[in-house]
Amino acid sequence: MNLAAIGQFWARWQPDATAIRWAGSDISWSELDARTDALAAGLAERGITHGDRIAVLAGNCPQWCEVSVAAWKLGAVIVPVNTRFTATEVAYVVADAGASMLMVDADLAAICDLVDASTVVQRIDDLDALRRSDLSVPWCDTADDDPAFICYTSGTTGDPKGAILTHRSFDAASQGWAQALSLSPADRIALPFPLAFTGGLALFLFCFWSGATLVLEPAADPDRLFDLFEIERVTALLAVPVIIQQLVDHPRWDTADLSSWRIACSGGASVPPTLLRAVQARGVPMLQMFSLTESSAAGTILPNADALSKVGSAGLPVLHGQVRIADENDNDVPTGDVGEILLAGPQVMAGYWNRPDATAETLRGGWLHTGDLGRLDDDGYLYVVDRVKDMLISGGLNVYPAEIERLLAGVDGLVEVAVVGVPDDRWGETPAVIVFSAGAPVDPAAILAACRDTLADYKQPRYLVVRDEPMPRGMSGKILKRHLRADLIADPSPLVPLR
Repeated sequence: MNLAAIGQFWARWQPDATAIRWAGSDISWSELDARTDALAAGLAERGITHGDRIAVLAGNCPQWCEVSVAAWKLGAVIVPVNTRFTATEVAYVVADAGASMLMVDADLAAICDLVDASTVVQRIDDLDALRRSDLSVPWCDTADDDPAFICYTSGTTGDPKGAILTHRSFDAASQGWAQALSLSPADRIALPFPLAFTGGLALFLFCFWSGATLVLEPAADPDRLFDLFEIERVTALLAVPVIIQQLVDHPRWDTADLSSWRIACSGGASVPPTLLRAVQARGVPMLQMFSLTESSAAGTILPNADALSKVGSAGLPVLHGQVRIADENDNDVPTGDVGEILLAGPQVMAGYWNRPDATAETLRGGWLHTGDLGRLDDDGYLYVVDRVKDMLISGGLNVYPAEIERLLAGVDGLVEVAVVGVPDDRWGETPAVIVFSAGAPVDPAAILAACRDTLADYKQPRYLVVRDEPMPRGMSGKILKRHLRADLIADPSPLVPLR
C-alpha cells in the first residue's frame, strides 16, 4: 500500500478536475501527479530514500501537500512541525524524529537559523527549486504499516511524543470519513486551519482519498469563509468549535447564502449544544465527532440522520473502528457510566516514535487509551464528557469542566468560557469559571443561574475570573487550560468569589 497511488488513480480517472484550489488558482489531479513526480525525483537526487524523515515547518500552501505526496512515492516520512513552536521546540522535534531534511517557508526562516546551529539537517527554503522533471521517480513499494507521518502531540505532560501514522492508518481513516460523510469528487472542502495540525493534515487526506477538491486557505477568516460558501460554493466545513462559532456570531450569518454547505462537523473540543442548534437552524446538518492524533484523526462520528435526535453525541465508530468505555483497570463499565474512551481499528497509530514504554502503556490490550472520558447510551452512541487531565476532584467527587462549559455557552455576553480546578482548603479543588467578554459587562448572577438548577452543588463554580484578552489557544484551536490554571495558582488574586 502507498497513499501516493490514490493521487495517481485520480490523475487517470479525472485528470482535469481540481485537486487543490489556492489563492484563486487551481491545481488539477494530473498536474498534482506530475508536480509530485518532479519533486520526488529532486528529493531522491538529494539522497532522500525509504524511511527517511522530512520535517515540514510551513504555513498552509500547496507545496505542503505536494511534499507529502512526493515523500510517499519515495517511501519517506513527513514530520509536521507546529508553526507556533520556538526554535528550541522545533529543534527538539527535528532531532527526536531524526529528520534528514527540513522544509521551511520564508516567514519561519529566522526560527530555522537557530535550529540549524544545533541540528545537522539539510534545509530546503525553496521547494520548487528541487523539482526535476527530467529524472525518473524511484517509486518505493511501501508496506501497509510503513510510516507516512510522524505527528507530534502537544506535549501537555512533558516533551511531545511522535505518533507513527502509517499508510494503512490514514487509508482506513480517510475511507471511514469519506463513507460516513458521503464525500465524493463533487465536494469542495474548505481547510482554513493548519496542515501542521493533525486535524488539518487529515482533512487533506480525506479530500485526497475521495477525489474531492481541497479549498486551501492560509487562515480562518470568517468573512473569507462566507465568501467560500457564496462564491467558491464550498460544500463542507469541518473545524474546531471556535471557528464555526465565529461564523455564527458574524453579522453575515443570518443573510449569507449557505445553500452549497451540506456538511458541518466539529470536534477537537467540547461542542456546545447551542452551537449545534444554531447551525442546524440555518438548514445545515451539524455533526459532532471524536478523534485524536493517535487515531489518525478518526474515531467516531454522528450519522447525518441522527443530527437532531442525538444532539450532543459524537456518534458511532467509523468503518472498521470500535469503541469501549473502561474503568481504571480496563474493565468495561455499565452502559451510561463514565469511563475512559478506548478505540481500536486499522486507523490507530503503530505507536510512538522511539517510545516503547509509552507505546505499551497507551496501546495496552490492543486498545488505544485516549485519555478522554465518555459514556455510551443504550444505542451505543458515544458522548464525550471531558479530558481525564481536565477533570477535577472536589471533596472526593468528580467534576467535569466541559459539563459546566456547555451550560455557560448560552449565557449572553460571554465570548469565551473555560472552567478549571483551583486549590481549595476545604474541598481540595473547586471549579473556577474564566470568561472573556470583549469588554461587555459580565453578570455573575447569570452564571450561577445557568448552573443552579442543572448541576449538583459540588459541581457549581465557586469563582469567576474575567479576562481582558482572549483565551490562550494551541494550534488546533483548543484553549490551553493548563496555562490558565498555572497562572491562577501562581497568582490567585483575579479569583472573585461567586457566592
